[in-house]
Amino acid sequence: GGGPVGQHLSALMSKRKLPELVPEGKAAGKQRLLTEEDVANEMLLGEMLGGLSEGEQELAVDAVVQDVNGVESVNGDYLDADIMLAGLADEQGAEEANLPPRLPDLPDLPIGELPAELDEAALISGQELDLSNISVTAAQARKMAPLIGSNSELNVIKFPQHELMISEIREEDELEWDSEEYTDVEAIFIAEFLKHTTALKRLDLARNQIGDDGAMALAAAVGVNPTIEYLNLESNNLSGTAGAAFCRAVEENASLQYLNLMYNALPTTAQQILRDSWAKNRPAIGLHL
Repeated sequence: GGGPVGQHLSALMSKRKLPELVPEGKAAGKQRLLTEEDVANEMLLGEMLGGLSEGEQELAVDAVVQDVNGVESVNGDYLDADIMLAGLADEQGAEEANLPPRLPDLPDLPIGELPAELDEAALISGQELDLSNISVTAAQARKMAPLIGSNSELNVIKFPQHELMISEIREEDELEWDSEEYTDVEAIFIAEFLKHTTALKRLDLARNQIGDDGAMALAAAVGVNPTIEYLNLESNNLSGTAGAAFCRAVEENASLQYLNLMYNALPTTAQQILRDSWAKNRPAIGLHL
């Protein structure tokens, strides 16, 4: 409206500087309508008026007068603004506490350069890749993976202590690769081929040395593989980052029915988020944490 109360309400809602308005018959130092200096009570007034029409707001402002000790309600009781605002904050906190835990963001993992001993031609052709005398980091493995994945002739990758049989990933429906001392590097390479195979149904990588870098690659592969049903990563070196990656994977994948991440270091929150993601379209019996 156009009166002083209407002007005051409009100013309050637009957060302009408010003049100090004194109600008729009241001493200037004793009582006044809400001013911008009384921030907490402005917030309270906003809560009280939020759902009212303009006419109802003006009537309500006429009825609400701030005293030095609190806010006078319509029935004459005095309500402490701090207490009322604390109650509103408690209600908001309770609502937030009832929300499901938030899925953490996944880190952007660095992609390294190729090892000095290798060139691109050695990765995209040939039946054998010999890394037995070459040290490869996880970042370098991420650079190498799409290149070796494009090599349809590749059958084996040789490491210092073992061999990774790529032909078996392409052809077998079940691989028992537990206790092979595989690291993130091997897991990143396995994941690259897992993205494209439709033969493999069961993959057991328990009791290896796979950490979050390898697990994130495997989770990304599971997310796009339409046939994988069983993945065992028990007793590796996984943490909450791996848990977050698999939360996304199980929501994107429709075929996976068994996932074992026991005896890793997934925090309780990550475990709960993963259980919630799993339960959206699978029986709980298939998830082992």
